[in-house]
Amino acid sequence: MLPMNNNKIFSLQNLLIDHQTLSLNELDKVRLLNRQDTKFVFNQTQLPIILARIKPFYRILEIRNKLVFTYDTTYFDTDKFLFYNQHHNENRNRFKVRFRKYSSNSNTFFEIKIKNNKNRTVKKRLMVDEINDYLGKQEKNLIFEIIGLQPNGLSPKLNIQFSRITLADNSFNERLTIDSNLSANNGSSSKIFDKLVISEIKQKKYNPKSQFIQILRDLKIPEMRFSKYCMGMLHVNNEIKYNRFKPKLLQINKILTQA
Repeated sequence: MLPMNNNKIFSLQNLLIDHQTLSLNELDKVRLLNRQDTKFVFNQTQLPIILARIKPFYRILEIRNKLVFTYDTTYFDTDKFLFYNQHHNENRNRFKVRFRKYSSNSNTFFEIKIKNNKNRTVKKRLMVDEINDYLGKQEKNLIFEIIGLQPNGLSPKLNIQFSRITLADNSFNERLTIDSNLSANNGSSSKIFDKLVISEIKQKKYNPKSQFIQILRDLKIPEMRFSKYCMGMLHVNNEIKYNRFKPKLLQINKILTQA
């Protein structure tokens, strides 16, 4: 298993006072394992006003008086970085293979995240006991079934950690995540993306009239495709290609330098 980062945590708790909450059982009404994803990336200085504006329309997941949860993810790839290159080359069908531990419910899953040629995200997963640095029989079978790939060439390539708040709209049609404190580590190099916030709205079908989308448009925050795995990889590995990511890196650097 790749070593985890101990990064300074940007405190979200004080920004969430007086927000309406929901339980994990209520959140399960909008699981959306087959969905349309829309992402936004912005500077954490904009987060207080965004949280204030969405307050009437979205409820925040609360478990045992906690509203902010840590996600710990280890990504697997080939030695030639097949899955990274699928994203870099903008393949219509692409995959991520990972173990992820959810501190919200202490569950750990082995997951295959699929982006298909209809621009939909589908997630297949197995519950496991812990994050491993190897693939067991069940994990290998799922990889072969879903990707058609012999899994013996896969190994852990990156550990990602971040803080997340999870919300659902009042009608339970949308699931919204807001991630901060992103850090990446490949065992020899690490990167902390301080000041960066990645938000993702998950819908059965893209609805531009979503309150969240309207609020971010009003704040002139554009939609942005963003992969934590790809951004982490290119910051800790100097040997992988990233030409097609250069415009996005410029966008992110501009976001990070905002006051």
